[in-house]
Amino acid sequence: MLAANAQAQDAPPATDADPATQLDTVTVTGIRGSVYRAQDIKRDAPTFVDSVTALDIGALPDRSVTETLSRIPGVTIDRFLSVGDPEHFSAEGGGVQVRGLTQVRSELNGRDSFSASGGRALSFQDVPSELMAGVDVYKNQTAEMIEGGLGGTVDLRTFMPLDLEGSKLSVSFSANRGDFADQVKPSGSVLYSNRWETDAGEFGILFNLAHSELATRTDGMFVRPFFRNANTDLDGDGTAEPLWLPRGADWRTLDYERERQGAYVALQWRPNDRVELFATAFQSKYDELWYEDAIFLDNDPLQVRLDASEPYDLDGDVFVSGRLRSAGNIPMGADIRASNRQSKTQDFSTGLNWQIGDRTEFSTELQYIRADTRVLDSTVTLGLNVPYIDVDVGGGRPVIGIDESFSADIGNYYWAFTMDHQDDNEAEEIAWRADLKHGFDSNLFDSVSFGVRVTDRDAHSIDTGYNWQAVIQPWMQGWKLPAGALPGVNLNDQVNSSLVNLTTFENFYRGDANTPGSFYAPILATALGFPGSYQAIHDAAVPYYLCCSDYTPRNIADPQWGNEQRERTYGGYAMLNFAMDDLLLDGNFGVRVVRTENSASGYLVYPNVAYAPYLGAGEVEPITAENAYTDVLPSANVKWEPRENLIMRFAASKAIARPNFSDMQAYQQLGASTRPGIDPPDDGGTLPPDQLELTGSSFDNPYLEPMKANQFDLSLEWYFAPDRGGMAWINFFYKDVKDYFRRQTELVAYPGADGNEYEYLITRPVNVGTAKIQGAELGWNQFFDFLPAPFDGLGMSANYTYIDSSTDVPNNLDTQPLDTDGSTFDALPADGLSKNAYNAAVFYEKGPWQVRLAYNWRSEYLLSIGPNGYNGTHNDIAWKLPVYSDSFGQLDGSIFYKVSDNVQIGLEMNNLNNAEQRTIMDQNGAGKRITSWYVNDRRYAATLRFTF
Repeated sequence: MLAANAQAQDAPPATDADPATQLDTVTVTGIRGSVYRAQDIKRDAPTFVDSVTALDIGALPDRSVTETLSRIPGVTIDRFLSVGDPEHFSAEGGGVQVRGLTQVRSELNGRDSFSASGGRALSFQDVPSELMAGVDVYKNQTAEMIEGGLGGTVDLRTFMPLDLEGSKLSVSFSANRGDFADQVKPSGSVLYSNRWETDAGEFGILFNLAHSELATRTDGMFVRPFFRNANTDLDGDGTAEPLWLPRGADWRTLDYERERQGAYVALQWRPNDRVELFATAFQSKYDELWYEDAIFLDNDPLQVRLDASEPYDLDGDVFVSGRLRSAGNIPMGADIRASNRQSKTQDFSTGLNWQIGDRTEFSTELQYIRADTRVLDSTVTLGLNVPYIDVDVGGGRPVIGIDESFSADIGNYYWAFTMDHQDDNEAEEIAWRADLKHGFDSNLFDSVSFGVRVTDRDAHSIDTGYNWQAVIQPWMQGWKLPAGALPGVNLNDQVNSSLVNLTTFENFYRGDANTPGSFYAPILATALGFPGSYQAIHDAAVPYYLCCSDYTPRNIADPQWGNEQRERTYGGYAMLNFAMDDLLLDGNFGVRVVRTENSASGYLVYPNVAYAPYLGAGEVEPITAENAYTDVLPSANVKWEPRENLIMRFAASKAIARPNFSDMQAYQQLGASTRPGIDPPDDGGTLPPDQLELTGSSFDNPYLEPMKANQFDLSLEWYFAPDRGGMAWINFFYKDVKDYFRRQTELVAYPGADGNEYEYLITRPVNVGTAKIQGAELGWNQFFDFLPAPFDGLGMSANYTYIDSSTDVPNNLDTQPLDTDGSTFDALPADGLSKNAYNAAVFYEKGPWQVRLAYNWRSEYLLSIGPNGYNGTHNDIAWKLPVYSDSFGQLDGSIFYKVSDNVQIGLEMNNLNNAEQRTIMDQNGAGKRITSWYVNDRRYAATLRFTF
């Protein structure tokens, strides 16, 4: 973990007055060299930026960009496969937050970079860390920086050939092993760079290729939400006592495989000392497959009762342990769920840097970026109705038991349901910018910069949603299925027991939890065989139906699932750099103005009720929505050195974060129903509008505008041992945020079939609410050269972040957190925000040895309100529970030995402490408690590096 401030990469090329960027030309090798370089960059930076640099060519301190980012103060990552999903753990980490905000802008060498996932940022886990020279995180802004990073901006830096001395060849090979998945996967990278002096000037070329594979396993255990039920007669007096009982408990095993490939080419030409031209091509490909065997509850929680004839334990009226039963048996599911995501991002850029005169320089860049992402999320499930579930939550991890002879009998299973979700997204952008900088011979004003930037982005997203389709369910009996026994697994000669296997959960939770019983579940090929396998299962069930067999998979080509968007931006800035040498004071102030124009194409779906034909008859009408806005973004940065090696900084700026493209889809489905007390006519008549409730619900709004923030930073940096990497700093920050994206209900007029307009109560995202985020970051780096040998090779780096927030964002009725008994919760913290986080790294570098141990920790934070498994409607209560991630800390390390000047061998290690990730559900009557437990691999990579 090497964190320090870095020079902005979006600026025009450096001059003598801009020495920080010049430091990027230094070839960095070893821990000590990286610390020294980070210190120099920090000291000369014109704004607040923290960095992690490569220890050696193609070797960031961590094997993923997301884990590298987590080393930086103020930056946190979550450990789940997708934001807001507490049921699927990710070994390498997922979402990135800067100072608690997810509105993070991503760049590659100071230019746009993104994944085609409906958002605006790059999926950092998609990018090969082997291609990176460093990662910079911008905490505040200058006028020349591209707008869009409300929380911050993450810039991924690659090498350029003229940054390196002469000819370079670097090759690395790794064998990666996850000890829980018990699989070995390869990784490798090759970098070649060279430069030549010719009569036409100096040429440089660089090639970099990377390939990385990983396999991990995660086991998880879950205790589900508690309900206050009066189904249990504890004392046998004929009266049931109300008790807080869990819906039950379940478990799953998830296997994860990913393949990541990267390619990068860079060309540079300097015909003379005033002109430089460059061209780069970058490609990142990511292929991810995770699949799980999940045992889950599918029961009615209001029917759960405690079996008083078996031993049990209560804490007052709250369940601790016992046997849970239900009216009839307890429906459960045993599924195979597979998610296959393939994504690719390509970037082609070219540019010119021209020193026009002694004080004037010009630069321009042209970029084309294209990204695509395709996802199939497929679930095929068997059902069974178990007699009971034994649960004990009194001793930490739950103890779960079922009738193992029952679950091991294939005759007790039936084909329950299928569920598919498809995404097919493409996005492309052309961006051009030009910058002009002129220097002054002045004791006050150093230089002035002007620039313009134009972008044109098109995004086409297809999202079919989750298409749950029942095959055989207990509630079908009597109307769709005959009464009596449900049809079993053997439906015909194609859909039968050959498509299932017995899941034994071998070595479950590393043996540290009770081993649940064996269950039958569909094989992986059944899930990945969509749509053919789905159609075969549904067709096989048709002969058993009494009626209503109409399964049709959703067609990804159906226009209703599509989202066409176009965005153009026109920006310009002016920035004045000042310097008062006598006072050792310098800085910049300026303003950036940007015009954003959006258009979205989609569909309006009219109501279709017989008693209101004037509203429509279910017609689907193409619609186009257009929106435009202009933002004025001032900024100022000041740096003062009141005494030698002591620097104070101040920054103030206004920032924006545009809404995701997936939140601006032009799609609205309208609905109509009768008001309470009004019965639909049975004579074919019509009802007037005042007797109807006209509504619509959407998670999209093409008229959203950006979130905005006024942000301030103040820091003090002390370089107490500048020649030994010794520095300490404290940074205070404050953000005043407004115009959050939250769903609200408002009246919106839509036309009817009769040509009149009618007002519908529409629930959709709008800009509403404010928040204040403040905190502090502290850091310290030092090598202990003053210690006697051999301890003089020791060094340490540490940082700590404290964040506090207050929000005033109104909750709509359909987003208000509610307990299962309908009670409400006090004000909740902002999601994704940990109050406390820290990093601590100890390293040793002497002679041929490089040793590093790094620990990363963050405190509890709100994951989501009402995520999957923690929402529902029972007793007319639409309950949604807050779910938190518990505090989490992970220990990583590496040991490298330099065999010669050209050869290095090493071992890289992740999750040495076998960290357990937990989540917490909040309930009022039942109390706040741990709801899930996860354990995953310790990961090891044996690495061999050659450098020539």
